[in-house]
Amino acid sequence: MLEKRVLDVKGLTAGYGDIEVLKGINLYVEEGETVAIFGSNGSGKSTFLRVIAGLLRPWGGTIDLFGERINDLPPSDRVRRGLALAGEGRNLFLGMSVEENLVLGGWTKRPRVKENLERVYSYFPELKEKRKTLAGDLSGGQQQMLSIGRALMSQPKLLMIDELSLGLAPAIVDRLAQILLDIKEKEGLSILLVEQEVSLALEISRRAYVFDLGEVVDEGASKELMERDSIKRTYLSIV
Repeated sequence: MLEKRVLDVKGLTAGYGDIEVLKGINLYVEEGETVAIFGSNGSGKSTFLRVIAGLLRPWGGTIDLFGERINDLPPSDRVRRGLALAGEGRNLFLGMSVEENLVLGGWTKRPRVKENLERVYSYFPELKEKRKTLAGDLSGGQQQMLSIGRALMSQPKLLMIDELSLGLAPAIVDRLAQILLDIKEKEGLSILLVEQEVSLALEISRRAYVFDLGEVVDEGASKELMERDSIKRTYLSIV
């Protein structure tokens, strides 16, 4: 039985001004699957997530979300259809409290805001303890929890995360990765993860794509990629 594709991208091109950044990307995510994207800086990883989220218009190609073509949909409609992004740099409202940030993330599910707050707090107890604290006063790890928690407030079916580990201690990253796996199992969530720590990306994903200069240059099952000599040399510093 074939798994249902929650995201199916074909021939995607995009860029800024006259500069083409994405050059014909083909990528898919199946229901309940964790897929990782990694590659060198400037390879188009974050740009890809921005296009899928509707923050940057594609030049060409197709984007299907849950079987529906979304190329021309605004970001708000993509969120309503089950897509959420925990973006690079966390993009929090630093002068607002933890709970205020979370409530903003639940705007598409207003009748269930209280229920979803408790749901997010069950995954991140620290956020409940600090719910009145300004987001700007949180540690880096707590801010990442808040960014993910805010994305979860819309009850997404596909969660995209840009750089889970950026600037965080390994112990915090390991804990966040375990929480994500727990959420995935409990909620049947699909996850698309852009990650600079390649070993982490391959450990927690089922499949992965390697980006370089705006193109997919390698892809496959994460366990297989982890054993591939070219991946070991280039991304895992194993000779």
